[in-house]
Amino acid sequence: MYDICTVVGGPLDVNTYVVGVEGSDSCVVIDPGAEQADVARAVAGRHVCAVLLTHAHFDHMLYAHFWLEQGARLYVHRQDAPALTNGALNLGQLMGIPLTLPEADVLLEEGSLVREAGLCLKVLHTPGHTPGSVCYLGDGVLFCGDTMFYRSYGRVDLPGGDLQQMFASLNRLKQLEPSLIAYPGHGMKTKIAWERGTGL
Repeated sequence: MYDICTVVGGPLDVNTYVVGVEGSDSCVVIDPGAEQADVARAVAGRHVCAVLLTHAHFDHMLYAHFWLEQGARLYVHRQDAPALTNGALNLGQLMGIPLTLPEADVLLEEGSLVREAGLCLKVLHTPGHTPGSVCYLGDGVLFCGDTMFYRSYGRVDLPGGDLQQMFASLNRLKQLEPSLIAYPGHGMKTKIAWERGTGL
């Protein structure tokens, strides 16, 4: 069973997820946009093996530096990798919060498997919000970033956004197991079954 803790924080109320296997002394952090001290309480002394980004917007990686300095490996999709080191691409400059990260340790592709902290998460490339947006599919759970929200979806009017790609990605996600619990980048969690009837 997964141990999932949600920490909400940062200037845009990002959902940061601390995910591990129950009873393990290690974990991963998905989208570290919430304040480091709050996430550290959720980590609760475990070793953070990796930082997994659903996409490379500043608000989803604002507090990544701390975990990377502790030795965590950084994962991002290949198409979003340039935004790690470019404050204009990651929108930090636009918001007056310049941010750059080191280059990723692992560049993801469709179908990549993330094996960290006893977890095995499959990467689904779901462009639309950004060219390199991904979802992480695990046992009964989907970490879907800003692709799918509860009865909504992420913005497509920002640089790199594409409405047609977003609808294609949403349609793909709706074909997944209906009982999957989806953990989005903002707002409340949802289920694939709940999203099938939205008409989005």
